[in-house]
Amino acid sequence: MSSPRQTAGSSALASGGVLRGRPRAAAGPLRRLPVVPAPAPDEAFASWVYRTAVTMGVAPGTAARALGLEYRTSDRVPAFFGILLTPASRQGLAQSTGLSADVLERMHLSRYDGTLLDFEALDPDDDKPLEHTLSTQWLLLNSSRACPHCLASSDVWPLWWRLAIAAVCPVHRCLLIDTCPACGIALRRGSKNMPGALLRRTHRVLDLQECGNRRPDPEKPRNPDACRQRIADIPTQEVPQALATFQQHALAIADGAAAHLAGRPVTGAEWFAAVRFIAAVARLVVHDDELRTLPDVAAQALARVRDARHACRERFTSGGVPGPGAGPATAAEAAAVLALAAPIVDAPDCSSGPPYLAAWGSRLTEDRMTGYYKLDPLRRLPRPLVMDEMMAVTVTPARRSRADHGRAGATLEFRHIPQRIGDEDYDDFIAVHLPGILAKTGRHIVSLALARLAGAQTWAHASQALGVPTSSPITYRRIAQRTVDPEAFWEAVRVLAAHMTTRGLIDYEARRTALAGLREVPGRVLLPLLRPAGQHLTWQRQRHAAAWLWEHLTGGQAKDAPTYAEGWEGVKEASVAFARGRFHAELPKEAGGALLSWGMQWLASSGIR
Repeated sequence: MSSPRQTAGSSALASGGVLRGRPRAAAGPLRRLPVVPAPAPDEAFASWVYRTAVTMGVAPGTAARALGLEYRTSDRVPAFFGILLTPASRQGLAQSTGLSADVLERMHLSRYDGTLLDFEALDPDDDKPLEHTLSTQWLLLNSSRACPHCLASSDVWPLWWRLAIAAVCPVHRCLLIDTCPACGIALRRGSKNMPGALLRRTHRVLDLQECGNRRPDPEKPRNPDACRQRIADIPTQEVPQALATFQQHALAIADGAAAHLAGRPVTGAEWFAAVRFIAAVARLVVHDDELRTLPDVAAQALARVRDARHACRERFTSGGVPGPGAGPATAAEAAAVLALAAPIVDAPDCSSGPPYLAAWGSRLTEDRMTGYYKLDPLRRLPRPLVMDEMMAVTVTPARRSRADHGRAGATLEFRHIPQRIGDEDYDDFIAVHLPGILAKTGRHIVSLALARLAGAQTWAHASQALGVPTSSPITYRRIAQRTVDPEAFWEAVRVLAAHMTTRGLIDYEARRTALAGLREVPGRVLLPLLRPAGQHLTWQRQRHAAAWLWEHLTGGQAKDAPTYAEGWEGVKEASVAFARGRFHAELPKEAGGALLSWGMQWLASSGIR
């Protein structure tokens, strides 16, 4: 494309009439710019704005105003610049460039929302500093990493270079660069004191092949010099092909490609939750011998992060060290995280992970048992349940019995455990070990205990694995600790697990899935059961019967049955609850047996036991 004269950009600005530090809404209508560069595939928005500035022959800040970007709290940085498009910026860009909203939005980090990033708490209308709302996200807020080899032949900076998982260039098999060796400032940060600021004046046309960061000059403090380091001249370090391949795989998942964990299909968000969890555990307990297979620079970077955490912990201070779940601060650390995560997430099944994964679980357990951590450092990190199964080691408080650490066996999986075990199983195996606890509560506790033995790492994870609603106020861990003999309790749970396996495993998860579609029992089935008791057939009783089956066939509570999920129009919730209890109390035993038999046949028709 031909470059227009600087007067073109200046006239466009004059027509825009933007006032410094005020939003675009106060300005007049924008004019269409005569020439703007076409966005390159996967280009970052800041990169495109810089190229537009070069095309116009003006400073980046001047180009941003000519493009119609919205300014709010700062007259140097557009609102949510590079993060997401505000409505005002979207409107301004449409007027000044004619580019479609889809093209513009794909140049922003919001493109990765729902996979690697989570922008649910981000409000485009809120001017709260982004450092507050995005501090835990795996992104580079005010800088970018870069591949010198890529920039040697192009002025385009890809968007993925601003992700915290950006470690390796898949094309050139080299480690990305974080900082400029000449000025010591992170690439594209601008300056140390004012990160992300767009210059509004410059004495010469920008050279996109140069660093361009502003270095303070003691002789000219108000006019710092631009760093002239050519990025293409910065030396790089080669990395193994396997790491470059996995980097490309991770980027594809971040962009919406299908993801698998231990051979199971998962969402992109779950896949990256596993990667974040792996990074957090490695920062806490990784050993040097487990880093030997990594590239030297990556191993050294992760070891420094680990040692810094340990040093601060010994001094009983945070010391400014980021939390264990924070994004990698450097490309080298990101490379270490990817190298450690690859054999875990790509394992064909839960039992095929690398040996250091179980070792990590053991070290975490030992630290918790010895009181090394006052609180679980991983308590705020969500992760897929498959990670719990792969680790197969419980991270427990020091007070919990060692009997809690075992597993019931490979045959008993989460799907084989009801939300509450049956009355007979509870009376025969467990009731004597939980004196003074209501049977309804005890049955629930035992199901959670079975899930713990099957691999759930915490009581909360056990509830999640069984699909139990999280609204229950009961503290199951404390109740279990009040057992008369904890060792005997956990041994009884193991015996019950063996009995369930011998008796024949039932897929309760499949039952819940099937019964979720049964919102009411057909009248032809229910009427013959109600008639002997003198009860009439009503649509309410048909739904209560569906809830009765939900309770007896899945082990869940009737009040949680799908038939009540959306409420009953015109009927108060308290009335529904009263009628439900009355239906359960008045249903004759013979009718209950017949109804249960029909429910089993209904499941069997779908191949479910």
